[in-house]
Amino acid sequence: MTPYFQDSAVTIYHGSAEEVLPVLEPVDVVLTDPPYSAHVHVKHMVGDSACRDGFAASIARNKSLGFDAITPETMSLVTKQFARLARRWVGVFCNVELVAEWSNSLTGAGLQYVRTGAWVKLNAAPQFTGDRPAPGFECVVLAHPAGKKRWNGGGRQGIWTHAIELNRGGKNKRLHTTQKPLPLMSELVGLFTEPGEVVLDPFGGSGTTARACKDLGRRCILIERQEKYCEVAAKRMGQEVLALTTSNQPPNYGSGVMNYENTINRQINRPVFPQ
Repeated sequence: MTPYFQDSAVTIYHGSAEEVLPVLEPVDVVLTDPPYSAHVHVKHMVGDSACRDGFAASIARNKSLGFDAITPETMSLVTKQFARLARRWVGVFCNVELVAEWSNSLTGAGLQYVRTGAWVKLNAAPQFTGDRPAPGFECVVLAHPAGKKRWNGGGRQGIWTHAIELNRGGKNKRLHTTQKPLPLMSELVGLFTEPGEVVLDPFGGSGTTARACKDLGRRCILIERQEKYCEVAAKRMGQEVLALTTSNQPPNYGSGVMNYENTINRQINRPVFPQ
């Protein structure tokens, strides 16, 4: 299969995970953000970004995420491939309602379920209907092949607190409807991989995982179904690599990143807005 894009650190394939995964060779770590459940896709509402006081600035409206919810068939297929391909960690983002399904599918494929971590989302959108609490976190289901496990986080908790990418202009403009913050992905890459290892993201989106890998001296294989996002990811790979490479410490992206030691102590109860 011919890559859509390739350089010394990143290979991008234009295609579905179902068709590309079976032809790949083993990798070190799988770290990916697949579609969420139908509940999330059906209920998806957008409005203006949260104001500084945490309230919505405009009336909410329905908006498609631009892709379908994950199906049980796709989940089963990709988890079997994750078990075949991953030498070490498998990390899968999902909404909390899908945690049991992902953990059951991963263990059914032969991996060991290890833990469910959480990304706490600073300055996330409020609940526009006002009749219930807004979701404040997303889950990361962690699995591993049988045997000894290691990561670079010691005994710290699996909680990662980062501001979302704001849908505004300038450097924080969101490139994908479900784009994860680069500081978040850099922290996870630093914690669960080692310099020089190969990371696989079969639901690549705009290439944030690949960008984090390149910045930190890892290699990445990215698969993306939609060509427009392959192009976005390829352009991001052409950006200059930050000076802080081949490290387990994420680059400093400014106020949006919560560094390792200050994750609990910093101001996590109010929105953080980029300067």
